[in-house]
Amino acid sequence: MPNFSGNWKIIRSENFEELLKVLGVNVMLRKIAVAAASKPAVEIKQEGDTFYIKTSTTVRTTEINFKVGEEFEEQTVDGRPC
Repeated sequence: MPNFSGNWKIIRSENFEELLKVLGVNVMLRKIAVAAASKPAVEIKQEGDTFYIKTSTTVRTTEINFKVGEEFEEQTVDGRPC
């Protein structure tokens, strides 16, 4: 598996608002999330198949840890588990 460690910038995002709609995020939070998520800073630390990902936007910062192939819990933009 290639090592994805580093600091990353998203160049483009497609259908993010539609994804949030399918997840049941209300319209106001969708608009805020789409505006904030347009240019997030992403930091990835990888050790083998274990990942730490920190995503920072103007609205909030989220952090997740997971191991490839194992289930993990994450939250939607409005704080619900997914």
